Amino acid sequence: FDLWFTCAIDDTYINVDDPQPSDQYWEVLQADTTVPPGDGPHPAVVTRFPVLTDAALTGTYRQALNTITCPPGYFVMFESIAPLGTATRFLRTDESPNPDVLPVTLWDDTLHLPVTTEADGTTWLGPLPDAAPYLPPVTFRIWFDSILVLTLDVNWGRWLEAGSAEHALLQAALDALLADDWQLSSGDPRHFEL
Repeated sequence: FDLWFTCAIDDTYINVDDPQPSDQYWEVLQADTTVPPGDGPHPAVVTRFPVLTDAALTGTYRQALNTITCPPGYFVMFESIAPLGTATRFLRTDESPNPDVLPVTLWDDTLHLPVTTEADGTTWLGPLPDAAPYLPPVTFRIWFDSILVLTLDVNWGRWLEAGSAEHALLQAALDALLADDWQLSSGDPRHFEL
């Protein structure tokens, strides 16, 4: 996960571009995760856990808030959290000769994507290969813009196809968010606000 922080003016929740916090960007990774070097900012802190859990993520977030500083007149504020990589759940509707690979046709390309089946029988599509020019089927980010906002994007595949089992799984997840007091924004129906 990427954790971003910002400085906000004291007694407000108004974040500013300048000054910036002492350590603006942190990464929280599972021990075996590799992150390819990119053109983006380098994290101030990279924390690794044998298994990435809610408690590990929350603990790192609290550690960051206790460590990061802003100049006088400002306080450290959460800006956003986003996964560096995702696995998207799907239900197999075909018997593939190779159960560890799912061939997916996107536009003119056929990608052979890694698949993992857990002990409980759930099947997951792993992150796309680095060379793939496409977003994963489902992506999300939580960020602060005077309110807490969850941006969920459904980019392609069975998750967009009404009537598919994957679409039903996604709809159930969205219904659970609504039942947990998230509210639909008035604009894009894929954006939820708390």
